[in-house]
Amino acid sequence: MSNETQTEDADSQEGVVLANQNLPGLGFLVNYAIYDGSVDLKDFVQAIYETSDIHLDAVEDIAEEGYGENEERKAAFQNRYQRLIPVPRHGGSAFSQAVRSLATKAKRVVHDDPDNVLTNNPERLRVNRNGSWGYTVQWNILPLRRNKEYVLQRSRRGYIDGQPRQQVVSESLYRIRKAFPNASFTRAWHRDYLEHVWEGAAMPSVSQLRNCVVLEPMKAEALPDDGRFMRKAQERLRDAFVTSSMSIDDDKMRKSVRGTIVGAGGILPHASSGGVYFVYDKSKAQLPILNRLSCVIDAFATRANSSDRDAMWVERATPWWTTMTNDDAGEIPISAHYTSGMRSLTYGSSKKQIDDIKKMYVSTMQNAQAKYYQLVHDMLRKGEIDEEVLEMRKASVLQTLEKAQNDLGADTVELATSRYQEVITGLTSRLESVWTPEERTSQEDKRRTAQRIDSLLSMRLS
Repeated sequence: MSNETQTEDADSQEGVVLANQNLPGLGFLVNYAIYDGSVDLKDFVQAIYETSDIHLDAVEDIAEEGYGENEERKAAFQNRYQRLIPVPRHGGSAFSQAVRSLATKAKRVVHDDPDNVLTNNPERLRVNRNGSWGYTVQWNILPLRRNKEYVLQRSRRGYIDGQPRQQVVSESLYRIRKAFPNASFTRAWHRDYLEHVWEGAAMPSVSQLRNCVVLEPMKAEALPDDGRFMRKAQERLRDAFVTSSMSIDDDKMRKSVRGTIVGAGGILPHASSGGVYFVYDKSKAQLPILNRLSCVIDAFATRANSSDRDAMWVERATPWWTTMTNDDAGEIPISAHYTSGMRSLTYGSSKKQIDDIKKMYVSTMQNAQAKYYQLVHDMLRKGEIDEEVLEMRKASVLQTLEKAQNDLGADTVELATSRYQEVITGLTSRLESVWTPEERTSQEDKRRTAQRIDSLLSMRLS
């Protein structure tokens, strides 16, 4: 389709959404999706550098140049891309992510004769009703102290003679805990690692980081139920902790992308749960940022969403604990069926699309007001009005309203605020009863109280 034809379509009564970002419009519909995966930060930075617009600025061929080999281009790359690339987890966040590597939805049938001297089946469970001796086993994670301490629990399911329904026996066998040398260790390690990736500083000690997490018998000084299993589980936990501390996972990537788009002025379209935003950008000032963000997501898709992705917390086709005898050869990750991606499409080229954009803005403003007035209602119900908190929350709402006014005009703001007049009246009455309980309150006090209430509830823009 030629540019001339696309322009004619864009000027039509209905309007169209066009992939050509240079055509006129009120902004962009940004659609993105981030799927399961993990990528080492250092490899990620190099992959983005190789496909970035830094190469377009270079006079000579730098296809083989690595990140950091040229100081001038390194500085330019950092200026354009560093804020678009999330940082790895550290401390309790990395620990809780690593703990997930020990949990699995998969189960395994274990045949276990209770008459055997070394049996692990004292309950005399059977795999099926009147079937062979044994049970179905699964390992689960239970939190003791979030981000600090967890339990690795074994569940055995089977049938007992005389009982018509399946029975479950759960045993909390191992404790998983942090063992940081000091409170600031992982924060310092995290800082040094970022310096290593971005500035070429020395790599901090990985062996010290590995020893920061421990898996041990649940009871102090007790012998492990299975020493071989415990060693395997601890090695896996430590590998996952190191990976989480050095890598970008899909959750971190998703949060970073959302923050960048919202920071560029993105709002959620009506009836959208996320992943689709409208960015008002008539002058296309945000287009370079959106294109660079797309480059970052493409690199994540290439490095993290392939069929051999190695995030240890990604669900496996077989339980990790069934592969202890063959060096993990059977631990094949479930293949990724989707690939991360992002598209920015020109939108807002017709009256119908402009009306649709207004609806998006009105929905966003109404959602912000609803949350604020619900907070006021909750404080009234509890009998504690925290005016400092309300002032900060109201400033955020006013910022949303101000953006809408700047983009689409005061009439759009009026559409969003008018429906809350009844809510304001009801809350005003309740606040008056709280702050002016005595009839002898002077007229001056009443006037000050009215101003105080108005400053909390009114959404007028100056």
